[in-house]
Amino acid sequence: MRRITSWVALGAATTTLLAGCGGGYRYGDGYGDGGGPGSNELISFVGTTGVFAAWADSETGEFAAAASGSYAGKRQSLHGSIDFMTGQDLMQPAWVEINETGATVDDTCSLSGTQVAGANTDYAGVYFAADLQNPVNSAYFYRLPGLDGSCDTADDVVHMVRTGMSSTDAPITVSAMPVATVHSATGSITGFVIKSGTQLVMVDNTFANPVVLGTFAGTIGVAIALPVGTTQGYPTGQLFLVDGNVVHVNYASPALSATLFTIPGWTPTSNGANFAASPTALYVSVNTAAAAGAPESASIYTIPADGSAAAAVVDTEASHIDSLSFPVGGTNLVWGETTPTYTIRAMAQSGGTPFTLAASSVNAGMFTATATTVYYTTWSSATDNTARTVTRSATTTAVVGLDGTVIQAPLANSTFASGGEEQPWPDDTVTTATPYETMIQVQGLTPVTVADPASGYTYTVDGVSGGTLVAIDTGTNQPGVTIGTLPVSHATGLTGTFRDAGHTGFIEATNAASTNDPATRDLYLLNTQQAGTLTRITNNL
Repeated sequence: MRRITSWVALGAATTTLLAGCGGGYRYGDGYGDGGGPGSNELISFVGTTGVFAAWADSETGEFAAAASGSYAGKRQSLHGSIDFMTGQDLMQPAWVEINETGATVDDTCSLSGTQVAGANTDYAGVYFAADLQNPVNSAYFYRLPGLDGSCDTADDVVHMVRTGMSSTDAPITVSAMPVATVHSATGSITGFVIKSGTQLVMVDNTFANPVVLGTFAGTIGVAIALPVGTTQGYPTGQLFLVDGNVVHVNYASPALSATLFTIPGWTPTSNGANFAASPTALYVSVNTAAAAGAPESASIYTIPADGSAAAAVVDTEASHIDSLSFPVGGTNLVWGETTPTYTIRAMAQSGGTPFTLAASSVNAGMFTATATTVYYTTWSSATDNTARTVTRSATTTAVVGLDGTVIQAPLANSTFASGGEEQPWPDDTVTTATPYETMIQVQGLTPVTVADPASGYTYTVDGVSGGTLVAIDTGTNQPGVTIGTLPVSHATGLTGTFRDAGHTGFIEATNAASTNDPATRDLYLLNTQQAGTLTRITNNL
């Protein structure tokens, strides 16, 4: 891929909006290259919070990139064909990139959740809400310090900027950072949910006309909108985690349910549970540590998405559940557990007896699931607290079907990137999730040693440094193109989820010393359908 230096910036209030367009939209069959001599090519717009490319052409590989340091938080939307800044139909995929050039660039004001030291899980430095019926009404919120000069304090100032504002429009000061966005059935923003003392309040899209959704016994500390598993349309109510209690909030007829579940190990800085959502239910897994002679165990609960019943236990495992997933379009709940070896289990949405998909002889792992298939990585992890060392070895990948069929036998010295390529958005305003279409496998791992100055531990792990990236199509589960080979560095893992009709996207390389500072990560650009397209954007590791 070839880097070029030109890119377009359009100003709005204290933000910069990067927008662009390319050809290749075809009525009737979605997004794609126009085909034939002289036709326009789809241009993709992709990025991360650290370094972003204003655009990347999926055929030529040309891209324009801007380094971090001159802006703070960033949000991106790629959905539909309407220009987010003018409201005009571009007759092709539309995109908007928003970042702050006039706001503070420190981590506390820009990051979210427990990425900020000491912050609660619902803390947000920036927040973006897309309006898919009236894109110029899309809203970007950012946080500034008050008189005390620090964010995450009582006098923080929250500004809202709409993508349709001009450079002469001042940011709108609002009363609070949103907890959730409320949409109409067709994707327009109708309001926002905010915390206000003891109440959850819904304001309209101008932050006026407050409506009380529910009142709690004391001042709300932490409120989080829990996952929604639908893939089409927007809910008229939602489950929330409020100070450790799961409740249902009705947007259409403002009301608050009784407590549906209380998470035993909840704290303001830890949810104390894993969550996953199907179209009809929320799943919650809670681990119970060994105590008084009783072994460690885990319970999985289900709560109806409409809040019509309290939580019910659907399974208990003699293990520690590490992660929980309900794949887009799937019919099974999938989880990874340590028993003490790493095992992947599943259970039908309709209930019944849980079943084992894969069992390893090592004690750690991770997975990504689609509706039919699980792609997983396992490894042996050992920690010496006296020597302050962590070792990760015997890293292996494999692929298994939800029916238990072994699709790819264990492959030594390999790992799957965390995430993958998702299918592009269709040309509508109601699709809210799309499934994975490509997984990225890194083959040929080598040991990498990294010291983490924050913890004082030294990590020696099977790293992606020097590894070869291979695309795996989730439809066929066959290896596709060899995307490229990573340079020798101190990178140990890859992460990134992207969607693009031209199959161009970003992934990040990290190691144990990486933080939210982009200077501790490396960014790569790639195309999952074109061999040899892996391009290193930064050189930090």
